Amino acid sequence: MGKKSLLVKILILIVIYFSFSPVNSQAQKAADFGVKLTAVQEENRKIDESGWNSLSFTKGAPVYITFALTNSQVKNAAYRVMLDSDIIEPNLLENYITLRSLNAGTHILKITAFTPDGQESNPLSITFNVSEKQETPAVTETKTATTGTVINPVYFYALVALCFILLAAVIILLLRRPKELNGISEIEIQLKQSQDEYIELFNSHKRLKEDLKEMNEYNEYLKKQKKDLELTIKNLEDVNVNLIEQKERLVESKRQLELLHTQKDELFAMAIHDIKNPVSAIRGYIELLNSYDLNATEQHEIMSNLVLSSESVVKLTQSMCTIIAQEKPEPTLKFASSSIKKLIDETCNQNMSYAKAKSIKLVNKSSTGLPDVAMDDAKIQEVIENLVNNAIKYGPPQTTVEIRTYVRNNAMTVEVQDTGVGIPEEDLKRVFQKGAVLTPKPTGVEQSSGLGLWIVKKIIEEHNGKVWVNSKVGSGSTFGFELPMEIKDRKATLY
Repeated sequence: MGKKSLLVKILILIVIYFSFSPVNSQAQKAADFGVKLTAVQEENRKIDESGWNSLSFTKGAPVYITFALTNSQVKNAAYRVMLDSDIIEPNLLENYITLRSLNAGTHILKITAFTPDGQESNPLSITFNVSEKQETPAVTETKTATTGTVINPVYFYALVALCFILLAAVIILLLRRPKELNGISEIEIQLKQSQDEYIELFNSHKRLKEDLKEMNEYNEYLKKQKKDLELTIKNLEDVNVNLIEQKERLVESKRQLELLHTQKDELFAMAIHDIKNPVSAIRGYIELLNSYDLNATEQHEIMSNLVLSSESVVKLTQSMCTIIAQEKPEPTLKFASSSIKKLIDETCNQNMSYAKAKSIKLVNKSSTGLPDVAMDDAKIQEVIENLVNNAIKYGPPQTTVEIRTYVRNNAMTVEVQDTGVGIPEEDLKRVFQKGAVLTPKPTGVEQSSGLGLWIVKKIIEEHNGKVWVNSKVGSGSTFGFELPMEIKDRKATLY
């Protein structure tokens, strides 16, 4: 290839170069795709748009610069930011940048946008001055792609001269090294930029891996914390279940203690009340011995009754001692088939002297030949004793107490009838209540505890029987109870 043809090619390259020179290409692209400045702020001081052509900042103060694309239809553009020929952001996705620790002097900030398909915008160049203290703003040149490229004429002619120098250098280089291809420097620049971007991406990837590792470690820590919390919750639930069970046991123990306390109170009340009857009989026998001139047979009968009454007192005191010694009262009903006639006869014999001392006629009209009844002898005798003793206690002189028995509906019925003062109607509703004190008063020196009839009702109900009273004021009262002839699912009760 001759030198003339080489010069022709060089001239063609010059024409092509000026046709597609940076100034023309930027001006062409500026109308379609560029970067514009939108806001400038120094620390807390916002700079008005009228001052963007003469920017000046103070050393050490942070500078915030916001920018945007001139064409809103361009999407997913990134920015390359250069400060004084140094790339400080190769692939910035945000539309703002913060400059810190700027040295004093004049600086040039260049911002270029590029799309994923390789299109590159006209760069935005901002010249500003940084001083130790606020000075008169320096001359600033701002290029935006909003209205095209604005270039200082001095820079333009210098750039044209530089282009000619570069062209001359290229011509000389081509004349000396015809085998070299043009565009090598541009390729090297692109390779350098790609290398920088790769390094940045590599560093970003490394940071992401480190962050991921820290997040995994923190996640494992949280999992361990969660497992410890679940274990703690389970332990608390187990403790709570144990506490609930202990509470239930304590409540049941309290209920049992209250029941035992009530049962012991009832046992003591019944035992103490039952002592009153034999003691009253003993007192009556003693009064008979002192008040009447008795023959030997009568004295012997009274002494025998005194012994029987004394034995009853001893048995009752022994029962009280047993109750005190026991931690838990035991059922005391002992059922056996027995004669109720025998119990009535014994009760009448024991209370005969008591009735005679109060001038009351005690009549035993219990039937002979009665069938045996399934019962607890001691408890039923206690019932008969209470009813007979009450009739004598509340009976006026010259009245009658009569005891009758009969069988009806497969049940044994016993009635104690007196011809005394009777019970008012308002008292009949509570006559069998514990501690009830009725309107009628004992006719002698006796005292009323309000427990006798309550004891009668309790014992009869434990025998699956029933108790009742019929009374009219001025006509006397009739107390009766009924016992089934046979035991049917009868349960002994603590009392």
